[in-house]
Amino acid sequence: MEEDLEKLDALFDSILDEIIHPEKAGTYRNPFLEKTEKKSRITELAQSVSVVMVNVTPDKMKAVCTVMTQGEQHKPFTADDIKKAASAAGVFYGMDDTAVFKMAAEQTVNTEVVIASGLPAVNGTDGSLHLRFDVTEEKPVPNIPKDTEICHIVSPKLGRDGMDVYGHILPAVNGKPAEFGIGEGLYKKGTRVYAARDGKLILRDGKYCVTDELVIDKNIDQSTGIVGYGGTIIINGNVSGRGIVRAGGSVIVNGVVSNAVIEAEENIVIEGRSNDCSLSAKGGDVRGSEFEEATIVAGGKVEASVLQNCMIKCVNGIECSTGFGRIAGGEIYSVGDVNCLTVGSREHIETHITLGDHTEFSNEIERLEKQMAQLDTEIAKINDQVNDIREKEKLGTATLDDEGFLEAAIRVRTQKLADKHPLTEKMKKFRSIVERSKKSTLRAKTMIYGGAILKVCGHTQILNSDRAHATVYSNGTNIVVT
Repeated sequence: MEEDLEKLDALFDSILDEIIHPEKAGTYRNPFLEKTEKKSRITELAQSVSVVMVNVTPDKMKAVCTVMTQGEQHKPFTADDIKKAASAAGVFYGMDDTAVFKMAAEQTVNTEVVIASGLPAVNGTDGSLHLRFDVTEEKPVPNIPKDTEICHIVSPKLGRDGMDVYGHILPAVNGKPAEFGIGEGLYKKGTRVYAARDGKLILRDGKYCVTDELVIDKNIDQSTGIVGYGGTIIINGNVSGRGIVRAGGSVIVNGVVSNAVIEAEENIVIEGRSNDCSLSAKGGDVRGSEFEEATIVAGGKVEASVLQNCMIKCVNGIECSTGFGRIAGGEIYSVGDVNCLTVGSREHIETHITLGDHTEFSNEIERLEKQMAQLDTEIAKINDQVNDIREKEKLGTATLDDEGFLEAAIRVRTQKLADKHPLTEKMKKFRSIVERSKKSTLRAKTMIYGGAILKVCGHTQILNSDRAHATVYSNGTNIVVT
C-alpha cells in the first residue's frame, strides 16, 4: 500500500514537472507500467535463448544431445556449440559428425539426438576339436593306417577391445584354446594331428593314442598263413591248426591256443587254455590260465594256474599260485623263483625243476667282457695315434695326410665309445640276473609230491616220498614247503 502511494506521488511529480517545464513534455514514465514491460522483455529473452545439453547414458556407450528452448524464434545454435557441450560433458570418443551437423542444420530443438557412440568390446571364440573318428574309453577304433588325420584343432579367436564415449578402453576376453591330449603314436603338424604309425586309436587317461596294434576278429590257422606285424597283435578268436603268429610287440589271444606257434618280442597273453603249442616271449612274460604240453620261452616270467607236462625256460621265475596252482610233469628251467601250490602229482609223475642256473648268463657276461676289452684296446690304440698327431701339430710337422687321418680317427673313436654303452647296459642286466639267481627259491604252499627232481642253485634234491607241510634244506638248496 505504501509502495503504491509512493508510486502515485512520483507520477504526480512527473506530471507537474512537465507542466512547469514544457521542454520536458513526453519524458515521464508511468511507474505502474515499468514492471510489466520488464517482465515482457525477460519473457521474450528467455524464449529466444537455446540451451545445449549433453548427457551420457549409464552404460557410457552413448552421448545424447538436447537443445532446450521455449519459443520457435530461438537463437540459432551451431555444430561447435554442440561439440563444446559434448567436450564439457567429457565425451571424447565416437562423435557422429553427421548427426551433429544435421542437428545444427535443421535446428532440432527439444529432441534427444545421439551424437556419439562407444565401440562395444567383442569377446573371442574358444577353439574346438574336429575329430575324424568316434572314439571313447570304451570304444577304440582299430587298424588306423599311418599318417591318417585324427583331429583338426581349430584355433581360438582373439577378442577386440572396445571403448566408451569417455575414451576408456573396454577389455575383451580372448577365446580359450581347445585341449587335445596327444599320446604315443601321434604327431602334430600345424593345427592337425596324424597317426605316426599303423595301429588302434584309443583314448586313455584323457589322451589320444595310436597303439601299435593289429586287431584280428577271426580264428587263425594254417589256412591263414603266417600272421606277422611289427607291433602288438590282438586276436579275438582262437589260434589252432598249425597257425603261426609273429609280433614285434605283444600277442593277445582272446581264445584258446592249440597246435600253434606264437612268437613275440614282448608279452604273450592267452585268455583260454593252451596245449601242444610253442610260445616264445623274448623280452616279456607269458601269461595264461592252463598250459598243457606247451613249450614256453620267456625273457620275463610265466604266470599260470596249471603247468602240465610243459617245457619251460624263463628268466624272472614262475608264478603258479592261483587256481589249482599245480606244476606237474615236464621240465622247468628258471633263473628266478618258482611259486606254486603243489609240485608233482599223487601218481608221482616225474617233474624236473631247475632253479638258479645262471650258466648261460655267466657265459654271456664273459663274452661281453671280451668284447668290451677288445673295444678298449682299439680305443687305446686310436688314442695313441691321435696323441702322436697332436704332438706333430705342436712341432709344425703334421702333414695333410695326418690331418685327414686325425679326423677319421676321432670319428671312429666316437663310434666305438658309443658301441660300449649298450654292452655296458647288458652286462649290468645280466649281472643283476646272476645275483638274483643265487637266491632263487622254490615255494610250494601245499605239497611237493614224490617224483619231483629239484636242482636249486647248483644242488640236486630228489624227493622219493611226499613232503607235505615241511621245510627242506639240503646241500644249500632253497626249497620251502609252507
